[in-house]
Amino acid sequence: MQKEKLAIILSRFPYPLDKGDKLRAFHQIKYLSKDYEISLFALSTKPVSDENIKQLHPYCAHIQIYYIHPFSIGTGILKSLLSGLPIQVGYFYSAKIKKEIHANIEKRNIKKIYCQLSRTALYANEIDCFKVIDFQDAFSINYLRQSQNTQFIHKLFFLREYKTMKKFEEKMFSQFNYSTIITEFDKEQLVKQNPKMKVIHNGVDTDFFNPRKKSSEFDIAFVGNLSYLPNKQAVLYIVKKIYPILKEKIPSIQINIAGADTPQEFYQFSNENICISGFVDDIRDVYLSTKIMIAPLFTGAGLQNKILEAMSMELPCITSEIVCHSLDAKHQLNLYVSSTPEEFADYAIQLLQDDELRIKTGKQARKFVLEHFSWEKANKNLSALLSLNK
Repeated sequence: MQKEKLAIILSRFPYPLDKGDKLRAFHQIKYLSKDYEISLFALSTKPVSDENIKQLHPYCAHIQIYYIHPFSIGTGILKSLLSGLPIQVGYFYSAKIKKEIHANIEKRNIKKIYCQLSRTALYANEIDCFKVIDFQDAFSINYLRQSQNTQFIHKLFFLREYKTMKKFEEKMFSQFNYSTIITEFDKEQLVKQNPKMKVIHNGVDTDFFNPRKKSSEFDIAFVGNLSYLPNKQAVLYIVKKIYPILKEKIPSIQINIAGADTPQEFYQFSNENICISGFVDDIRDVYLSTKIMIAPLFTGAGLQNKILEAMSMELPCITSEIVCHSLDAKHQLNLYVSSTPEEFADYAIQLLQDDELRIKTGKQARKFVLEHFSWEKANKNLSALLSLNK
């Protein structure tokens, strides 16, 4: 039986799996390839290695990567400022690339398109076929939160992006047959009632992120891509607000900060208590070398994949209310919720000093992930949505 053709348009090539959108896209492509002949159209601001492209060959009938030239990026940003589009939409948009994608879709007689993130939406404009867009997160609400936590020029920038992204998201509701988002919490923030918006969760590879014997070299760890502003803010919150409290009560406390794209200035925080590990080849090594995970994230949107990975490895997590809501988890059962530096420190000390509680919380965390965050279940729902045809 011949497979139905599906075009998938991404703003980044989905390998290596070092960012949340790439992780989500890779697992979705892998699953959808069972039922669809996939043509992958991926934008990129830098060269993609043959080895990385090779990882997608088993799942895609056709792969086309479009390099966005710096001049095109600058032009796109300028046009977005003049036209009232969100800057990230202008950043990734090229009329020339759009024309080439349309030609490829027409040539291959593709009648279904799946776009990932608002920044790819314009590439599906003016094509008369069944279209689904994956918003992933409530980006407009995320910009609003950022504006409330910054000052001066940054505040003006985030307010501008909030207003333009809100309009853009609302416009996309009518231009796509369906839209998807990662969490029910973000869906409620973005739109109260929209029957054409469906929640498609992320998942965790629980076989890969499985609990093993830990070395406990560190007491506390934070993991995240540090080019992402909420993660940068989390590191500063740990170092400047939580660490001094912990240091006073546990002088020998050991904290590990790990993640790709670590800013150079973060290495100045290294001392006898704090290790700035930067990029780690196998992130499981970080989870296995610590007793608890701490994630003071107050402004991000969507689902925090690193927290789910840590929970899958039976690592107790302390995080914010916004993350707990996105996971639909329960405080003091699946994880711990804090809103002040004192609360983060108190829960950390409690878990570090009570081995039985720490082990019990870790086991509950993995059980929660196994029950609610399977890639198989999430992608089955996406496949069902794409099969609707109307």
